[in-house]
Amino acid sequence: MELFNIIPENFFNLLTGKNQKIYIACVGEVFKAYEQGSILGMDKRIAQQVIIDYLDIHPELLLDEDTQEEKVEDYDYIQDQEEQEEQEERSIREVSNKVLKRLEECEWIDIDVNNDYVEILNFRDYAITIIEALKTVSLDTYYGFGDDESHEFRGYIYTVYSLLSHEHIEYAMVLDQVYRNTVAFVREIRKLDSRLKYYIRTIIENSEIRDLIHLLVNYKVELVDQAYYRLKTSDNINKYKLSIVSTLERYQQDPFIIETIARDYLPKSKNNMELAKVKVNKKIDDMIDIYNALDSIIDEIDDKNKVYVNTTIAKIKFLLNDDKNIIGKLTTILKYTASEMKKYKTDQALKTIRPLFDISSHNQISNNSLYTPRGAYARSIAQYLQESELNPSVQLQEAFYKEFETNYSEDVIKKFLFKFFETRRSIKASELLSKDMSDEAVLRLLYILVYAGDEMNYFITPLESEIEHERFTLADFEITRGY
Repeated sequence: MELFNIIPENFFNLLTGKNQKIYIACVGEVFKAYEQGSILGMDKRIAQQVIIDYLDIHPELLLDEDTQEEKVEDYDYIQDQEEQEEQEERSIREVSNKVLKRLEECEWIDIDVNNDYVEILNFRDYAITIIEALKTVSLDTYYGFGDDESHEFRGYIYTVYSLLSHEHIEYAMVLDQVYRNTVAFVREIRKLDSRLKYYIRTIIENSEIRDLIHLLVNYKVELVDQAYYRLKTSDNINKYKLSIVSTLERYQQDPFIIETIARDYLPKSKNNMELAKVKVNKKIDDMIDIYNALDSIIDEIDDKNKVYVNTTIAKIKFLLNDDKNIIGKLTTILKYTASEMKKYKTDQALKTIRPLFDISSHNQISNNSLYTPRGAYARSIAQYLQESELNPSVQLQEAFYKEFETNYSEDVIKKFLFKFFETRRSIKASELLSKDMSDEAVLRLLYILVYAGDEMNYFITPLESEIEHERFTLADFEITRGY
């Protein structure tokens, strides 16, 4: 199949250039109105008004991203407000006409004149297919858009399970439906895996605390809550897998079923029964392999989830402590030394802190040593390992780690939050940081974010507002108690 025998060569020009955002936004709005209109098309004047209304609500689309100047040609700033409003209205109407003209030039739409001399707009068949695909991407909850929770893994698997659980005679039709749902399920898994890889890459690409926390919020809401968590809990497929695989294997072992399905495959197999049977068996084999491999695939996704969460938190901790870590440690050392000196224990204090500043030494064999004669053998006195005791220097080192590595376990976080939940249903992250903007408070917020879900009985909702920290800006979010 030659794609450009179906789609015009200039079709995708609409999606390139500086006006691409205007075009794609207007296409979406016009198509939405088109679907709700007459089967025979929509009045061109309605399409014009749809674009005008949309641009009136979203005037930022008329501004160039780099220069912040108007994209519409021949636009002059007029001091008089009334004249300016009229000019703006004319400009938006001109943009509307230009958009429709461009859609027609790139062959996304046809505009015909009916018997009543009214211009009627219709989308081309291939344009409808492309628009539907673009809508699927833009409304996909993996990318943070749309309210429909479309990633129901169990929906595909349960359909497969239901189809195979009932006795019937339409084996070929059932097998095709099972295969389609299995492929759709695999596609969702691949999208989840790909999105996980994207988030892992962002750790390397971003070195700002603000960006890392913003990505972590998106990851939690868009990916974990919408897909990953369900895959591990309510949409867990293990309860159906054994039954599905057993039924598929039974199909393979039953000559009557294989022959029945193969008859439907004859037109696709040049009327060769043996070739048809091979195709049927291969399709069943492929599905059995997919279901048998699911455990390892899900384990790999688990690992990637842990890598992203742990690495993000570790990097944020590093960035939080980067400036203050050394200063804090030196302050602790000086406080300890001053305290010991007041007790006239200067020598003991110096002895305690000396191991903290040791520089590791590495010995190398001298070339001259190769020519040195071997010395006389001497039996060494037996030495026994002594039970090591926690000396002051080790205690001091542990104190450093306790100071900068506070343990925010699930129990600690739950107790902290449910003190607020006793009197209210929800609380904003900005409220938690309003009185305490310390690094420890920011870390606590991270763990609140990571632990959110059914098990902890609270959930996260991103907000448009921001939290102004003295060193960075954070995206605010609301923490809501479950039922």
